[in-house]
Amino acid sequence: MVKGVGRIRFPITANAARRLCAVARPARYGFKEDTRLDPRVRDTWEIAKSRISIDRARWINTLAPQLDRICRGLGLPRGSELKAHLHNMLVYEPGQFFAPHQDSEKKDDMIGTLVVSLPSRFTGGAVSIEHHGAKLRFGGSDKSLTFIAFYADCQHAVDPVKQGYRIVLTYNLVLEHNAAVAEAPTAAINGLTDAVREFFASPGQARWSSDFRGVSPPDRLVYLLDHEYTQRGLQWNRLKNADAQRATALRDVARQLDCEIFLALADVHETWSCEDDYLGYSDFGRRYYGDDEDEVEGGESSGESFNPELTELIDSDVELRHWLGADGRWETVAARVDASELCYTRPSADLEPFESEHEGYTGNAGNTVEHWYHRAAVVLWPRERTFIIRAKASPRWGIGEVAKKLRARNPAAAIAMARRLVPFWGNAARRTEKPSLFDATLKVAAMLDDPIVAATLLQPFTLGELKPKAALRLAELLDSYGVDWCRTLLQTWASEENHEPPQTRIAWMDSTLPILCRSLCAGDSSAARELAGWILSEQWAWLIERSRWIGHHVPAKDFTREMVGLCKPILRVIESSRATQQPDLSARVIAFLTADAAELPVQVPIDLLRKAKADYAPTTRKTWGLRPVHAHYLQVVTARLDEPARALTDWAIRTSLRCSCGLCETLTQFLRASDKVRYEWKLAKDRRAHVHRIIDAYDLPITHMTRRTGSPFTLVLEKTAALFERDAAERISLQHEMQWLKKTTADF
Repeated sequence: MVKGVGRIRFPITANAARRLCAVARPARYGFKEDTRLDPRVRDTWEIAKSRISIDRARWINTLAPQLDRICRGLGLPRGSELKAHLHNMLVYEPGQFFAPHQDSEKKDDMIGTLVVSLPSRFTGGAVSIEHHGAKLRFGGSDKSLTFIAFYADCQHAVDPVKQGYRIVLTYNLVLEHNAAVAEAPTAAINGLTDAVREFFASPGQARWSSDFRGVSPPDRLVYLLDHEYTQRGLQWNRLKNADAQRATALRDVARQLDCEIFLALADVHETWSCEDDYLGYSDFGRRYYGDDEDEVEGGESSGESFNPELTELIDSDVELRHWLGADGRWETVAARVDASELCYTRPSADLEPFESEHEGYTGNAGNTVEHWYHRAAVVLWPRERTFIIRAKASPRWGIGEVAKKLRARNPAAAIAMARRLVPFWGNAARRTEKPSLFDATLKVAAMLDDPIVAATLLQPFTLGELKPKAALRLAELLDSYGVDWCRTLLQTWASEENHEPPQTRIAWMDSTLPILCRSLCAGDSSAARELAGWILSEQWAWLIERSRWIGHHVPAKDFTREMVGLCKPILRVIESSRATQQPDLSARVIAFLTADAAELPVQVPIDLLRKAKADYAPTTRKTWGLRPVHAHYLQVVTARLDEPARALTDWAIRTSLRCSCGLCETLTQFLRASDKVRYEWKLAKDRRAHVHRIIDAYDLPITHMTRRTGSPFTLVLEKTAALFERDAAERISLQHEMQWLKKTTADF
């Protein structure tokens, strides 16, 4: 019965079909997280299940035997029981169709879709179902029901109806919870057991010529299953068809070889070179599948698709998530899969990707396509490797296990366990959120009493991660391994190989350096004071080198701003030199600050003095010896203001250029000429470009344009009134600085 139409008799006549269309609505489809209405993708009529009633007592006599056949046909475990939940009715009239698409599992226990084609006369409208390269087509009948069942991850489509009406009921197939785990295949699994044993004993094989990681036996066997599963739908007793048989066989192998075994979801990403002349694509396309809303048939999804010919695998990575143990307990571990660990019966390229992105030829890159797949995997490893597996996935857990042995006063076991971390620790630690891991590793390293292992565990970290609260740990390392060991470690942390950006070092000096120095010098340890002094000297040497780098590489227009950024760490060095009792270092800092103003812009030391006054108490500030800096720059500023203001006829630009090439010598002569405003210069293109770059880098008040006549073209340079505006603004700024310096003389 259909509300608004009445009883439906078989075969359904054209008149009855038209009445069904009259109470239906256009069917929608799922695209990612949206539900869309687009007749170019899905053109059919839909009647909601709330309008449909079926004589259940009679219907179950027909449906139940079919569900038993479907259960066997889908290869479900013995003892499984399928239930069919009505979703809707669909009516296809002439010309209507559904483009290729894939159903999503809307419920945890939903595994597939059942389509019941009701008796009616029509031509066309065939259903095609494709999975792993196999394709089947089904029509309908005007005399009997047609049952079509398939797993939700099978690609399928409905051809356009040519004549008549195609009417179907769609059901969600649900696997009951009492299904047993599939039985092992009847064939002996001794061969499989031997193969897995050999797999764990043999060096891993690289999957492409540039992959040199496979130098030791793989830690795990990661076998990719063929079907897709949702997170909560992934269960040992819900695996589909051949997946269930293979998983059962691997569970038997795991028992024989004393292995741990898990199910996991696997996110696969592959990048391929490809050929796509078939449609002349020059940009990219995408395909998505996602969960749909209730109104969509069986949770169907669809999107634009393309199938370029894949030619070569460029890159591939697999990441595991949502691990389910053999005992049914969920794990919270996520881990990337090494190529040497991976096995499969069907490569991902044979499956339908969850998402694709295609990029045509560009100026620097070839024609590529990227595929993302949602697969599942059986993961197993020998039980004695459990510590390694889990520590690779979670270095914080691994170092915590070592700490447990130390707390249990079992140093030998702790060192043995820590040595097992060494081969992979660097890569694993660098991929981990560091703060808690660094603190835990510092504590363990100080207690290990093994300088080589301790240094290896700490090597992946950086100086910027040594926070104030870690100063105590550094003192413990000093007690355990001595000054030279600590120096080597700190040099490693501060080395360029650790790729720590300069701003991170500057921030570390501002936040941590004085606290670290005071902490090390608080006790009576001469070694700690020696280490603190060395650390401080290293930081000052780095600041000097950083200022030189800024002078040579930063554009002149940004030079002052970058140098001002060093003021806070310079103050921290002065502050720390008091704690480490290094008056000679403090004197070197003062000498740097009072150097020739041509080397150090006047804004830098004055900004430093302002920060010192704002951030430090007078009693502290006055012990730092900053009075010479204050007096020097009061004198410098006064001298500059005593110079006469620029005359209106003085067009000289006194900027010093770093470049000493012939072009820049000529440019300098023009800049410094007080009576020259315009200069016309015949130059080839590359020479003009060099002059352009110099003018822009120094932000010179000059316009530059090319007059494109003659050969070579003429570069026309002309000084602008901005020269006078800048001089006036600088003079006003110096007046403010002099007033502040005079006002604060007693503060330093």
